[in-house]
Amino acid sequence: MEKEIVINGKEYILNRYPETQDKALRAWSNAEVLVLNFIQDNPKKKIHLFNDRFGVWNCALHEKQVETIWTYASQKKAIESNLTSNNLSSEAVYKSPLDKLDNVELALVKIPKSIELFELFLYQIQQGSNEQTEIVCGFMTKYFSPAYLKTAQKYFTVVEQSKAWKKARLLILKEPKKEIPVSTKDLVNTIKWNEGTLKQYLGVFSSDRIDIGTQFLLENLVVEDNEIQVLDVASGNGILSYEVLQQNEKAYVTLVDDFNLAIESSKLNLPAEQARFICTDCMEGVEDDFFDLIVSNPPFHFEHENNIEVSLRLFQRIKDCLKHNGRFVMVANLHLNYITHLEKLFRKVSVINRNSKFIIYECRL
Repeated sequence: MEKEIVINGKEYILNRYPETQDKALRAWSNAEVLVLNFIQDNPKKKIHLFNDRFGVWNCALHEKQVETIWTYASQKKAIESNLTSNNLSSEAVYKSPLDKLDNVELALVKIPKSIELFELFLYQIQQGSNEQTEIVCGFMTKYFSPAYLKTAQKYFTVVEQSKAWKKARLLILKEPKKEIPVSTKDLVNTIKWNEGTLKQYLGVFSSDRIDIGTQFLLENLVVEDNEIQVLDVASGNGILSYEVLQQNEKAYVTLVDDFNLAIESSKLNLPAEQARFICTDCMEGVEDDFFDLIVSNPPFHFEHENNIEVSLRLFQRIKDCLKHNGRFVMVANLHLNYITHLEKLFRKVSVINRNSKFIIYECRL
């Protein structure tokens, strides 16, 4: 796996977090390098960073006044680890996509897979911008969509594309529009479910509907009366916990998700007196040997990458957190070979139901 990169004559060692066995993956993309090359002579000292997943921008721009808009707990860990390993101060300044930004001079954006999240970034930038604000967005050409251009044009008058370099390109945005056709209420999607509705911020998985895998799990989920302490892993907008509380009013749910906007979304949907919300990638702060029931639709992809390594790490922590005789109920795509891994961790693994695309496992210690 490639770990060394030279930027402006300086060598950095960059590692991915979480670690991966896929040697084809590295902790930066050519799109991020192209952005750094483009701004090399830019005199602006204050820079806002969006979607700096593993910290290549934080490392290369450590002498600037940098603020990082974070989205994932694992992202923070990756940035801090790579700053430390390169003997740089790890005291980064973080803000969430829902925070107000002051005096945005130069913003760097690695365009995310989610067009909604890209829009949320641009809205946040526009709200803190002035006539001199400049935004440099990097993307790999194979992931380009005209929808990115259309979204950018809602917020900025000047939208320019660069030539391609090593299969990467830039969008340069200038002259923020003073009036834009969205407001803060447009940053939240409303999703109908049964007789009620749920809300979630732009960029959270399955933006305008409950995804079909989760629906299949909900159709087959039966919460038992004695299942009081319930853990919802990779909780998203909190729909599984919402259903748990509908079935068992005595339950108390703990929701964990790596994505901060998912956690903030679930706070819109669940009563605070019956729920705890934790943004973490590896279930830090979650008690061992504590939960009667654990439910999950675990992730197997991040952005444009697909692998099951994150899910396998979660399974180990789930085993630690489950009470003896407790249940772990999860839905998975049928083609994923999770059962061989689950049978190594749990005493009993059975199938609750399956269809042409998904399978629901029940695991007991």
